[in-house]
Amino acid sequence: MSNKLNIILKEVTSIQSGLLRFKNKEGQQNLHVKVAADSNCLHCLVTEDMPHITGKKIHLIQKYRNDYFFISGSIAGEVQHVAKVLSITIHKASWFVKKKKGSVTWFSEKHTYETTPQKMSVA
Repeated sequence: MSNKLNIILKEVTSIQSGLLRFKNKEGQQNLHVKVAADSNCLHCLVTEDMPHITGKKIHLIQKYRNDYFFISGSIAGEVQHVAKVLSITIHKASWFVKKKKGSVTWFSEKHTYETTPQKMSVA
């Protein structure tokens, strides 16, 4: 695992809660989730009713004090027990810190991880 991704995921899992966003027939949907991670994968625990979204692109958003986390990926799998667990393959993860000087505020990038696209070989 990339060192930058490891640093981001440590912070994301320490916050635990997040907002999972995805699009479906009804438009953009938002779900509150609990977050855990292992290697290059996030796992989100969903207690609300939701449609099957395997393969869909998602965004996970978190805020803690002046830290903002934005992770994009796709749903790799769903498991239904008492609650639904979504496994998310991470494509990009960013950690921003809100800065302020006087009346001006901005976001400063602290860490970013992005997967490199796989080249397809022609046989």
